[in-house]
Amino acid sequence: MSKAIFWCRNDFRLRDNPGLSYALRHHDEVAVVYIDDADLSSPSASDWWRFEALTDFTEQLDGKLIYRYGNAKELLPLLMDELSADAVYWNRCYEPKAMARDSELKQQLKDSGTTVASFPGNLLVEPWEVLKGDETPYRVFTPFYKAALKQGFAEPYDNVESASLSQLMVAKSELQQVKAKAQRPWMSMLGEHWSISTQSMDQRIDGFLSQAIDGYGELRNVPAVDGCSRLSPYLHFGQVSPREIVARAGAKHLTGSFIRELAWREFSHYVLYHWPTTEEENMDSRFDVIPWINNADQINAWQKGLTGIPMVDAGMRELWQTGYMHNRVRMIVASLLTKHMMVDWREGAKWFMDTLVDADVAQNSLSWQWTAGSGVDAAPYFRIFNPVTQGEKFDPKGDYVRRWVPELAELPDKWIHQPWAAPEEICRLVKFVPGKDYPLPIVDLKSGRERALSVWETIKSAAA
Repeated sequence: MSKAIFWCRNDFRLRDNPGLSYALRHHDEVAVVYIDDADLSSPSASDWWRFEALTDFTEQLDGKLIYRYGNAKELLPLLMDELSADAVYWNRCYEPKAMARDSELKQQLKDSGTTVASFPGNLLVEPWEVLKGDETPYRVFTPFYKAALKQGFAEPYDNVESASLSQLMVAKSELQQVKAKAQRPWMSMLGEHWSISTQSMDQRIDGFLSQAIDGYGELRNVPAVDGCSRLSPYLHFGQVSPREIVARAGAKHLTGSFIRELAWREFSHYVLYHWPTTEEENMDSRFDVIPWINNADQINAWQKGLTGIPMVDAGMRELWQTGYMHNRVRMIVASLLTKHMMVDWREGAKWFMDTLVDADVAQNSLSWQWTAGSGVDAAPYFRIFNPVTQGEKFDPKGDYVRRWVPELAELPDKWIHQPWAAPEEICRLVKFVPGKDYPLPIVDLKSGRERALSVWETIKSAAA
């Protein structure tokens, strides 16, 4: 009797799961194993999502998920012996540390006579498949996107049928005990804003594709409305594959704004694969000379949403309370930190990795370097978002700010994005005291911009 292990990582689904499908087609019995790798620990907020998603996936498997905690390179061979399995399969990860682990483990298992195979399960295109004519990787998104579209996206794999679940093996699992230990008191508030089940996810996808996708290009920039898909955490943990989403969206949306954003997700993994140091190092080495200030008090105020700049504070409070932040606002808060405040982009990246439920190494590092100006296909360093004008443009009535910064709720729309400038008579009328009821700005936006531009001149001079 042939037995195999499907090593589950961030692919908590029965639909379009090539590794699991292959194992079930080619073996009599299959063990679905999840190893909580101690060497690749997850960020805090995503810990909560991961365990909730794992619980949902376990239910889909009729309870037949085997959970272990420890070093995957040590535990997987032991599980092979425990379960008398002679083959192991997984869907690929693309982060540098995970790839190094997988490569070492694959060779180790092959040397012991084990059948090993990995599958493309979590991206639309493999990073090594889309190259320029000279066989080098793209550094700019739009040419990459066009080349990926021209190549075409693979169709989803067949779904795992419920009858196949009878092939699954059962062994001791400690998921619930570990899940309970991993919970932190503040995580309870995350559940007030999310429903993680596959059923809820499908309702979200169907609602977005039927109601919001046509207006996505415009509405995705308005934080007060539900114009984004909010599918990023489901995609990150593989509760749904990007191939399934593309297939459900249909051909008419293939070149639209939403699929383009999915391609940006692809590009982030593509960049990290080809330039693995960009998680921690500037893509553009000219930025190594920047004299970051990294004022601890100011960083703390930014983290807590107490900068005195409403659009920024609204975003940071949304992040803390929900584990999520609207994409437009992510750019605004990142620009303030790296430009006006002159804080190293890596400080912001670390905070996002700790607090986002959709924390993803590839997307996080690419996005922060994009805003800072130091990365591949980056915004020019001298592109400095003004959080006041951004707020007035994308939150003109202050609905988003009022939701997350309620101490400003009574201010008129005209002053909601710059309360420090509100006339004294307006403040008296609404019983608002700047600096008491809400902080004054921790940085002057005009002088902060001028300082950032002078730093850009320093960068250019150093490179000359």
